[in-house]
Amino acid sequence: MLLAFPLLIVGCDTQPSIKRICKRNPDICQGLNRDGWCQEQRDVVIKADYQVESTNRSEPALYNALIGWEDYRACIELAAQVEMKRLKIRQSQRVEGYIKAEQMLLDLNEETRNAKMPELLWYHWTRNQDKEAYKTYISYQDTDLLNKPELQLNLAAHYAQRDQEKAIEVLLKALSLYPNTDSMDQSIFTQLATLTYQLEDYRHSYIWTLVTQKLEIAPVNLQQFEEDNVLTIRDKQTAEKIAEQLAQDLAEGNFVAKRSYTF
Repeated sequence: MLLAFPLLIVGCDTQPSIKRICKRNPDICQGLNRDGWCQEQRDVVIKADYQVESTNRSEPALYNALIGWEDYRACIELAAQVEMKRLKIRQSQRVEGYIKAEQMLLDLNEETRNAKMPELLWYHWTRNQDKEAYKTYISYQDTDLLNKPELQLNLAAHYAQRDQEKAIEVLLKALSLYPNTDSMDQSIFTQLATLTYQLEDYRHSYIWTLVTQKLEIAPVNLQQFEEDNVLTIRDKQTAEKIAEQLAQDLAEGNFVAKRSYTF
């Protein structure tokens, strides 16, 4: 199964400090723990909630708030459990923080239930198994709305068990959307190598395995090709040249999605 992970939508950081937000908007900070636990996650949700209010509850801001509150809840839940076991108390700042996180997530889930933003649609599918959200997301596949690598990865996850060739096509498009290799999701390369191998397209599987190796993205296993004896010496030599060029194109942001190469 192909997995895709949520990313915060980054905007310009023109927000006031945490201290100023809490002073001007005490409701945002009320109920959150003020000790040293989960400080990073706490600051994220404070800024996210401030952004929600300052953008008139825009969908990108609401999405960031959802992801932020999920992270804060996971952290503060552990902290609250540790405190209750150690101090034998049932109510504390950390417990209150966890309760607030639960309520905020319930409220945000309800508010965004009919959203049309791709990230929110996928969120509601993966968290709530919302089939309508899933259908709407898939309906965006031939539009510019999914022209982000992480959104294409979600689409690849949809096709992986249904149409492997289509999944490969989508993964190649995802690669073409990166400006360089700095932030590339390494799973794309292993998925390309695996899917092509499963389709018995051993030449292209070898290419993507070599690209993975050249870019030092993840450990690779070339021994499988030797054991299965599926490539000739000429195949390997040609694949080596293609992989070298692909690695260079990817590093320089010049990669163009292409399914097949000439051997």
